[in-house]
Amino acid sequence: MTLRSRLGFVLVLIAFFSLPLLGGENRWSIKGPDGGSVARFTFDPADPSIVYAAAANGIFRSSDGGQHWVAAAELLGTSVADLEVAKSDPRKVYASTSFGLYKSADRGLTWNVVHPFGSYAVAVSNTNADIVYSDSTGGPFRSSDGGVSFGSIGLGLPPSAAAVSVLVTDPQNPDIVYASYQTNVGVYKSIDGGGHWAAANSGLDQTLFYSLIIDPSNGSTLYAGGSPGIFKTTDGGTTWTAMTNGLPQSPYCYSLSISAGAPSTVIAGTNQGIYKTTNGGTGWTGPLASTSDSVIATSIDPMNAANILSSVSFLTFRSSNGGANFSATSGLAASYTNAIAADPRNDSIVYAAGPTGISKSTDRGESWSLLTKTQTSYLAVDSQNSQTVYAVTLGVFRRSVDGGATWQDYADGLPPSTGSTAIAADPRDGGTLYTINGNQVYKKSGSNPWASSSTGLPSGTLSFLSIDPNNSATLYAGGRAGLFKSTNGGSSWGGASGGINGVNPNGLAIDPFDSSHLLTWTSSSAYESTDGGANWSSFAIAPNRQSILLAFDPTGPGRIYNSSYDAFDRSVDGGKSWVPMQLGLGRTHGTLLAIASSGNTLYTGGSGGGVWAIHFARGRSAGH
Repeated sequence: MTLRSRLGFVLVLIAFFSLPLLGGENRWSIKGPDGGSVARFTFDPADPSIVYAAAANGIFRSSDGGQHWVAAAELLGTSVADLEVAKSDPRKVYASTSFGLYKSADRGLTWNVVHPFGSYAVAVSNTNADIVYSDSTGGPFRSSDGGVSFGSIGLGLPPSAAAVSVLVTDPQNPDIVYASYQTNVGVYKSIDGGGHWAAANSGLDQTLFYSLIIDPSNGSTLYAGGSPGIFKTTDGGTTWTAMTNGLPQSPYCYSLSISAGAPSTVIAGTNQGIYKTTNGGTGWTGPLASTSDSVIATSIDPMNAANILSSVSFLTFRSSNGGANFSATSGLAASYTNAIAADPRNDSIVYAAGPTGISKSTDRGESWSLLTKTQTSYLAVDSQNSQTVYAVTLGVFRRSVDGGATWQDYADGLPPSTGSTAIAADPRDGGTLYTINGNQVYKKSGSNPWASSSTGLPSGTLSFLSIDPNNSATLYAGGRAGLFKSTNGGSSWGGASGGINGVNPNGLAIDPFDSSHLLTWTSSSAYESTDGGANWSSFAIAPNRQSILLAFDPTGPGRIYNSSYDAFDRSVDGGKSWVPMQLGLGRTHGTLLAIASSGNTLYTGGSGGGVWAIHFARGRSAGH
């Protein structure tokens, strides 16, 4: 094959693998922000330029050693708990999800469900790619046909068998398998392919474990990481010894990885950074550069111990020099999202926030830049000034006047002992804001300090605020305390739960074309009011759906969106009928929705990871 033909082949594969992520009108796509929770990194044992990441938003694959990532189409929006490459046939890759055990036969380019039971951990024999162990609700099972069918869970496992954190198999003997537990039962071992199990805990002075690895050259040597401590056995689990030299006091070890080429080299991801040993655990050094925070996942290149991947503070980093320094990777769009805010004056600008920090897109979600790494829960953009953005970071109310580039505390007048848990920006009066702090509503107007605006509100928990887009003197606040309304800019409040007393609403939507028309919802029911909250009645959403969020489309009367955990629907007739809007959207997508002021772009996201965007074709009719 010529160089040109090989390059063309690679480009075809990249295009094929990336197809669902390509932006397009009238379909959902996801382009970021980068980051998110990674449960496990796994290198291809034969070609370590290929790496997989099992993430909260699916499986991501890299073909350049982890520098750049592309999502697997079949698992977008699916949380993946574990992933294993078959060492005897690296074309075969297995992934654990709550929707079943997935398998790829082409090095992660395409995926299919091979077994429908939820899987939480997976291990594959080093010598036979069809011998697979999977942890499901009943405990570890064994398959001899590549995961199509599984036998019984065997005897001797503790009652909490479903709480397996890691499964590993002996590199020379596929009938020997170990299971570590996230409950207080320690490590268990089977020597007959999972038929019988016995505790292998002698010397383990605590029994809660998150990680377990086995020496690829010697199946009797294993390392276990738990809370706290790292332990080692050289006799197949008969006895264990704590390793402490060079480690911080009482480290919580979430991830362990061993070098196949140099098995005395082990790295450990802990709550205090990454630590490394080159002498089989006799002594440790660390934390490695830029990894002093909790490291949930880390992995070492099986052929080159200098290459290390890690997930730190919800961002993915790569080192090519043994951990001397790390650089951020790109394309792993699984960022946990707490808030999305669209700029009301500029359709191209949208912000997203979460544990990673605050990110910004200036091209409708096609690309993102990280503005700040401070954990952020809430966002809002000023209605009259696109450069003014508000955020609640680590419970503190802050403001930026330069489009998110820099931030200052903006909490004068708020109680110092409690954190803000909502932001509502007046849609007509720039600089007028509301927040929930403790169990009170606070208001800020211009340069005045924050002041309590809670007269008439009960002492119960409030979780959301909504402002009438047509009359900003009218507000609604709600939560476990019920639903309340103010018609004087928060100076006083009264009840707004006529007919639904006892319901704890999760949010409220106000019709931009009829301010008396309201929608509210709980985890299982939705309600409608046509008189500003004085009276409520049941509101029918699409059949077999739950409502986690309802929103009115600002571009036409009767247009409503309903978001469920695994579905998204639209009505153009006030909820009388619903049409699914699933094209391109992942299996789960989150609990948030932001709509561009023109109505031509929607954004959704949440704990599933990333921000999904859909751009409608111009000139759409009322029925589309």
